[in-house]
Amino acid sequence: MRKKDIKSEEEEDINKDKREDIETDLRMIGEAVEKMDHLWRNTLKLSRIGRIVNPPEDVSFKEIVKDALDQISGEIGSNEKDIEIFLEDSISKKEKIVHVDRERAVEVLTNFIGNAIRYMGDQPKPKMEIGYQKDAFFVRDNRIGISPDQQEKVFQLFYKIDKKSERSGAGLAIVKRIIEVHGGQIWIESEGNGKGSTFYFTLPVVSKSWR
Repeated sequence: MRKKDIKSEEEEDINKDKREDIETDLRMIGEAVEKMDHLWRNTLKLSRIGRIVNPPEDVSFKEIVKDALDQISGEIGSNEKDIEIFLEDSISKKEKIVHVDRERAVEVLTNFIGNAIRYMGDQPKPKMEIGYQKDAFFVRDNRIGISPDQQEKVFQLFYKIDKKSERSGAGLAIVKRIIEVHGGQIWIESEGNGKGSTFYFTLPVVSKSWR
């Protein structure tokens, strides 16, 4: 093989490596831009909650749960594990009417349900309960749990328990803001260490509707 041919092959290899490096860099830049755009949208959304809302209406909490399950049915169905989701009698047999922005209230439930699905861990029999106790609504799961030292932090904007997660970490901050805009409170009860979590939250209840 002539020296010229050897040089041409070397130049071709160098150019190929450069193209691959450029393609890798462009892909990383694209992913970073997409992530920043997602973070920006979540930040903007959080800032708008409380200023741009739908008129509050009286609606059954059971209907809000149904709307949320319908919206997230694709994610539930695509999950490899059979997740049992059921309403406690406090919701299924007693109609609770709340005075809320229905769309925002549904968003709260879809976030709780989605998180429970994504972070179920190795739980062989994943399940989720939705009900009412302690003068508050709740979503309870038997997933990985949240340690006491992180239970306040999870509501901070962009805070993530799982640092490797591709999620933005804005979901629970937005949920907290929605609840607060409705004059409610939100808190967590969990012992961590795979013992599951219960998210409690309050919403304005129309007292005359309790049955």
